[in-house]
Amino acid sequence: MASTVSDENYNAGTGVLATAWALTAAAIVVMSLRVVAKFKISKFNVDDVVMILALVLLISSAACVTIAVQAGHARNAVITHDQEVRSIKFYLLAQSLGIISCTVGRIAFIMYLRRLVPLQWKTRIALLILLGLQPPVNVVPVLLIFAGCKDIRAVFDYSITGVYCLPPRILITYSYFQGAFNTATDFYLATFPIYSFWSLQLRLRIKIVLLCLLSMGLFAMVASIIKTVKLRSLNQPGDPTIKQDQLLHWAYIEAGLVVITSSIPCLRPLFIAMAKDFSSSPRPTYELTPTFGHSHSHTRSRVTSRTHTYVRGDGNDGWGDGDSTRQILGETRGGITKETTVTVRNELSA
Repeated sequence: MASTVSDENYNAGTGVLATAWALTAAAIVVMSLRVVAKFKISKFNVDDVVMILALVLLISSAACVTIAVQAGHARNAVITHDQEVRSIKFYLLAQSLGIISCTVGRIAFIMYLRRLVPLQWKTRIALLILLGLQPPVNVVPVLLIFAGCKDIRAVFDYSITGVYCLPPRILITYSYFQGAFNTATDFYLATFPIYSFWSLQLRLRIKIVLLCLLSMGLFAMVASIIKTVKLRSLNQPGDPTIKQDQLLHWAYIEAGLVVITSSIPCLRPLFIAMAKDFSSSPRPTYELTPTFGHSHSHTRSRVTSRTHTYVRGDGNDGWGDGDSTRQILGETRGGITKETTVTVRNELSA
């Protein structure tokens, strides 16, 4: 099929492939470092496994993008009918795998935040709702793509006529809703840790570092907004293998950024350990309580004595699931131990 684009030299396929594989390579590097960091602290969790699944889906999407471009997607060329069908088929597969990769990545990040951040009951409910809505909201567009026609061959082959297919406006309208939902989700996940961490008794520098790490999802939010804007290409006349190249471009950017930005906060313990290997000066560690108290209307005071152990030196982390703030600080055990007994006055629940 000859493209209707006036520029005979138009070829966006190279740019799409460069973006796809550059982000894939970056995601593989970041995920590898995440796995190393988690094994270093002997704490490999379910969210890590889920994020690896998101990476596998991302790689599969990049492979489909490659096949689609090789068949003629996103470039002005005279291609055969079979090439056109192949291009559309793998373009839609790439889009679908990218959507699912984004969904799995967000689920993994929500699971990570639920273990990590001190949460009030309202926040826990909000995260549970977001966790439960991710699969149904994001799977519907995939179903609309592949089940939109009674004969699935008509989805890939536009020469097949006489087959009932859903009006394109249904997919387009729902995709706008999906884009708005994912954008709002990214914004919430990137901003709510600000409130949660700001109340902790940490140095300002530590708070800023933590908030920057956990707020990197804002980059994925921007990609989601741009991808949503590009949805208008679904309703444009002409060759879909060219008209929708920017939509595929930004869909993949969104998927890659979700995997990368959701994994970067897990790398801090590894960077701390590397800094200690290259520095002879001791670095302070912080002992934080493993659980966070709840406010009640009636309290009473009691003077208690507590013994705190501060650790300096190299060693492996032994984070527990409840020891949430120590997780992100990358506290270590072993080395020189200093034991200090202090007396504090606590406001305890009645």
